[in-house]
Amino acid sequence: MLHHLHRVESIAIYDPTHEVFAKYFTSRAPLLKRMALRKRSEAELHRLIRPFSGSWTSSEELRIRQWGGIDWKEVQFGQLRVVDISFCGSLEISVIFRLIQENQHLEILGLRNITFTSSTSLMQSNIPVVLSHLNDLTLSRLAFADSSNVHNRPQHPTLVILRHIRFPSCTKFTLRTSIERESTIDPEDLRGLLPSPLDILAHPSSNDLQTSQKPRGYLTAAFSEDGLTLTMAQEPGGNFTYEVKLDRTPRSISRRWLKSALEDRPGVTLQGFKLHVYIYEYSQMDDLVAFQASEAVTLLSVEIGDGGLGEGVVRRLLQILATPYTSASGITVMAFPRLLGMEVDGWEFRGEAVLEMIKSRFGTPGVEAHRPEFITVNSGHRHREFWWDSLDEICELGGSTAIHFGAIDSWPSSSPRPGSPESVWPPFDDEGSSVTGEDDWNLDPEAELHGVWEEEEGSLSSAETDDS
Repeated sequence: MLHHLHRVESIAIYDPTHEVFAKYFTSRAPLLKRMALRKRSEAELHRLIRPFSGSWTSSEELRIRQWGGIDWKEVQFGQLRVVDISFCGSLEISVIFRLIQENQHLEILGLRNITFTSSTSLMQSNIPVVLSHLNDLTLSRLAFADSSNVHNRPQHPTLVILRHIRFPSCTKFTLRTSIERESTIDPEDLRGLLPSPLDILAHPSSNDLQTSQKPRGYLTAAFSEDGLTLTMAQEPGGNFTYEVKLDRTPRSISRRWLKSALEDRPGVTLQGFKLHVYIYEYSQMDDLVAFQASEAVTLLSVEIGDGGLGEGVVRRLLQILATPYTSASGITVMAFPRLLGMEVDGWEFRGEAVLEMIKSRFGTPGVEAHRPEFITVNSGHRHREFWWDSLDEICELGGSTAIHFGAIDSWPSSSPRPGSPESVWPPFDDEGSSVTGEDDWNLDPEAELHGVWEEEEGSLSSAETDDS
């Protein structure tokens, strides 16, 4: 193995002992461009070690999972395009700042489930680093180990990192954090540092449409028991270009942040905006009322928790949709003026109440409303269309769970999905899920390394130019 390190360009190392790693992987590898390091348990490699003699000057891709024993002090790099670090509990945040400062051509930066050992070694310079090539940024569940001291809490690492970098508005953005009563995150600070999904959508390089056309996007905002999740894709069912999860966040803060994120942007059109609200207290109907003036909302989804709230929530929802109000421009309209459909989980709409809402929403004199050609109702797992001359037949329905103002396919019903990795390398997952099959790890360390090497040797032999 040692005799071939000078030829290796890509390597993935799984769960070696300290002795095996020191024997095989501490010599220089001058052609190494991609490395993935993964441990089953961070505690098992407790002694510091410097992979490949700390000379990573040719490396372009670095992926580390659950590996805290790296001696970073004399590691040399400067060509990294991809940095993905996850599940580390003994990492100084100064290492991240150094990675950012010395690799300003980064294209992908992913930091997930990291507890930084200390908050004292923060970035010295107050001048943000401009990452002009960054197109994918993930910050998920970051914390400081010393944040339990309620009298002297450090700033939250998410805020610290966001304050010290600048990146293009076309960057795919993923964030997960929490704002609790004792959190070190100031909600207003966080709102000011997060990019708006519409900023990303408005950037010319964030969509494939002609420049003469308006960029389009499909947004989903879900108020759950735990907080707010906001996702955006550029087509129904497409990959996320924006995903923010605010766990354990007061709903008043979530509502305020979402309304700020949806401020009008010139030339930006949301083709679909699904607002999903989980209601386990009646007061949470405020989540709906707060957005009734939004012309972006095209689909309402209400999930009702246990506790006998169903009848009252559904009655209030239909009342909101049938009540006119005066918009900021002085026009009298119905709530959610561009609404194409609504669905409910945990209760049913009654036919008579639905009919009354429809007649009020589209038949109130002096109220501006676009009347659809027909109404589609989902009842008993089947869709029925009702034209205006047969609208009274809705009363015959025993109950319904979804109502659409027009054809059922006139609004995007499919949900976006997280983006896929750009390649199959490295061979282990980078989202944090456990490997399939505990037996995969029950290998002799040297035999396992030999297996990895045989695969690498086969892939390198066809590209070999120097046999010395």
